Amino acid sequence: MTKRVIIVQLFLLLTWVVGCGEKGTDFTAIRQALQERAYSKVEIKLEKLVGKQPQNIEAQSLLAVTYNRQNKTQKLEATVAKLRELGNPAIDKLIDIMKREQNMAEDMAKILTLIGKPAVDVLVPLLGNTTEYVREEAIQILTNIGAPAAERLIDALNSSDALIKSGAARILGNLGDKTAIKPLMAKIGDANSLVKVESAIALHKLGDKSHERIIIDGLSSDIVSVRRSAAVAIRDMVENPAVEPLLKAAKDSDIKVRSAIVQALGKVKDARVVAPLIEAIKTKDNTVQDSAVNALKAIGEPSVMPLIELVKQEQDIATLQKAIMTLGDIGDKRALGTLEKIYAESKQPLVKQEAAIALNKIE
Repeated sequence: MTKRVIIVQLFLLLTWVVGCGEKGTDFTAIRQALQERAYSKVEIKLEKLVGKQPQNIEAQSLLAVTYNRQNKTQKLEATVAKLRELGNPAIDKLIDIMKREQNMAEDMAKILTLIGKPAVDVLVPLLGNTTEYVREEAIQILTNIGAPAAERLIDALNSSDALIKSGAARILGNLGDKTAIKPLMAKIGDANSLVKVESAIALHKLGDKSHERIIIDGLSSDIVSVRRSAAVAIRDMVENPAVEPLLKAAKDSDIKVRSAIVQALGKVKDARVVAPLIEAIKTKDNTVQDSAVNALKAIGEPSVMPLIELVKQEQDIATLQKAIMTLGDIGDKRALGTLEKIYAESKQPLVKQEAAIALNKIE
């Protein structure tokens, strides 16, 4: 009798192990098929599976991904409704996939946004996540959820975690909820510089522009995330930024700070900003180069002679192309002689082509 019981138990254990293995293999194959964009195949398989196992969160989650990638809105919303019914375990699974599988992060963000308010309490702690893309995804999802998240975000301003506080401040500014003004004002004096700067930026978005000094001072912070937030805010919001802090920040060691500040310099009608923008064109980073080009175009006429000098002296082909293109877009006739000479004498086909395009724009 004992021997028979043991045999039965071993059989059941083996069946369980094999079943688990097949289940794991199925999901591995499904993920591979998603990467290969075999959406119809995945859809059929998962629909059969959730038909048998409606409580299978993994299957429901991946089915939602499949619908999302095919823009099958009604089916996506129906699946999201099922995930919502499954409660926090489903939300936890979606967040776990978002954190571990970056190739599905955008899908998870869409699904969590559709789930809406039930996901808010689980998402807010992610504002404190030290993995940048996870934190940024959480900020974007909560921003997209909008008003239903506002009350919880105002509460989060009192968190002991500075990242959560600063993230909540940023989102509240994005939401444009005036009820957040008073709680944000209380954070202007926060001991953490990121919280202070994000609160000032949020208040600026909500109409209180009396804290620009805090934003500008953020450019001098030792913390790179503070400098990034300040630089982007100055680029996007501050109408007449002071020149000196921007000139200093244009040499920042962080590429995101430099790029934003170089773009901000395009708003400054001051000849002093042209020289650093010319230097920015010479950098090897495409983002900074493109930002400098756009800024010099925005400045216009004061940029022309420095650009002409750059074209006359520059040996790097990529930099030369950018400078020629910028002269063409500005359209000042003073550049004609230099561009005609470049077109006639250059042995570089790409440079000759750019010169021809610029000349046609000016003439």
